Amino acid sequence: MRKASIALAISGVLLLAAPAWAQSETIVIEVAGINRGDEGDIIRVASVEVDPGMVGWLCTATAQTGNNASEHPDNNFILTSGGSSTEILDWEAVAGEITHSSGTLVLGESITVDLRFGPRGISSGGVRIVLTCSPPPPPETTTTTVPETTTTTVPETTTTTVPETTTTTVPETTTTAPPQTTTTEPPPEGGVSAGGGATAVAGRELAVLSLAGGALALLGSAALVARQKQSDRE
Repeated sequence: MRKASIALAISGVLLLAAPAWAQSETIVIEVAGINRGDEGDIIRVASVEVDPGMVGWLCTATAQTGNNASEHPDNNFILTSGGSSTEILDWEAVAGEITHSSGTLVLGESITVDLRFGPRGISSGGVRIVLTCSPPPPPETTTTTVPETTTTTVPETTTTTVPETTTTTVPETTTTAPPQTTTTEPPPEGGVSAGGGATAVAGRELAVLSLAGGALALLGSAALVARQKQSDRE
């Protein structure tokens, strides 16, 4: 296998810093010299350090040849940085052509440039690689809309405790009037006029009742004597 590198020269690595207000910065890597190898061979042609403040930035790359009429089809550049890589394919097929990278490079601490040979096994160099880099976009902010909370105030309920009513049953009271006592006073001496008034009248009535009683007693006795005599006769 023929693998000869006739000349390898890095004529310069230019870091072109854009103004502070700019959204991007440019890294330029120039490669010169003639390199030879078999088809498919890969050799390293450049390596540069990355500004620590640019680590994580996203870059696209272009390659512009300046080797006049030297045309070598299917020569490819492989750019690697950190854990990412991209390729500038067939950059030397047309003299003076600008060729763009196939993808995006995420910057790590350094950048390496490798050359993979095409079928002719030669690269005449004289190429400028330009990386245009920008900070990664800020993460998307997800806005969560919290529904409004409606607060319903329930009025306090006042409970009034009504005291229990105690019913006192009063037993019925039966009042028995004492028996009336009638006192019969004897008629005053000297007749009605001596007692005077109602007392004299009452005494007189009692005297009449006594006389009537005595008469009845006498009649009764007389009736008993008559019956006795009738019985003796018989």
